[in-house]
Amino acid sequence: MMQMRSDPAGALTRTLGRGTRLSGARYLSGLDAPFDWRRALSLQRRLLAGELGVIGEVSRTESDTKPALAVLTLGILVASLGSWLWVVIDSRGAEAAGPALNILLLGSIASLGAWALWLGLIWHALRSIFQVDVDWRDLMRSMALVGGFAVWQFFMLAGPTSFAVGLFVTIAGVLLAVLAVRAAAPQADDRAAIVSVGVGFGVYALLLSLAADLLGVGSGLFVHAIG
Repeated sequence: MMQMRSDPAGALTRTLGRGTRLSGARYLSGLDAPFDWRRALSLQRRLLAGELGVIGEVSRTESDTKPALAVLTLGILVASLGSWLWVVIDSRGAEAAGPALNILLLGSIASLGAWALWLGLIWHALRSIFQVDVDWRDLMRSMALVGGFAVWQFFMLAGPTSFAVGLFVTIAGVLLAVLAVRAAAPQADDRAAIVSVGVGFGVYALLLSLAADLLGVGSGLFVHAIG
């Protein structure tokens, strides 16, 4: 008796149509690639060293999907750690356990979810408003890489300067996001990149501000709205 092995790429092709065969197979093969943590650390180091050319490099390199997402996750986790340490130091250790849950865990999850929505809104705005066709995987990789700049929010733990640090890193992250859009969609002009990033960031900031103010869940700059 013969057994049939399921083919994820084939299933995706049958579901979405013949024209998606190459795209679906390429995406699944990228996810199946082994994770290279050395590559992730190298990308993080190059980004933090100010090597902006790495943004375009990652956008064009399919095998950098996992390393770029790892850079993003590390950036958010380190930013959450800095925010939590600021709360602990500011409260002289009186608050630790509660903020650990709301900032380190839930705040990180909320930040990742809001980032995904930001990415989706940028992609949609480029296509629907500016008629710019961009591969969402290329955009995801470049946006994930620049999201790793959030590691600098760790220095929010520096007492009175915490808000200034958080604000500076957030603004720098938005500017880097514009570069990420230009890298993933070279046909997009500055106006398209700035507007699409601005629309997405507006929703991103609104959601995280509401989560911090209403739910007590936050990370990075938005931890200042908790309470």
